[in-house]
Amino acid sequence: MGQIATITPAQYELLNMLSCLTHEEDIAALKSVIVQFLNSRLQKEIDRLWDNGDLTDEKVAQWSHEHMRTPYRPIP
Repeated sequence: MGQIATITPAQYELLNMLSCLTHEEDIAALKSVIVQFLNSRLQKEIDRLWDNGDLTDEKVAQWSHEHMRTPYRPIP
């Protein structure tokens, strides 16, 4: 059946802080900051993979030929 979701202390603190955001402009600004943060983290990981040789031009070119969609099965 259903699972009971639990909130971590960090999630609780974030929810408390976010409850103060009531204007759309503030929400959009926060979203922009979060996107920039995640982009920075992703770029650092990509650079690490590239420096280690785990990511190469050949591997990126190979991805362009892969079919990565999720196979869907009909609902019985």
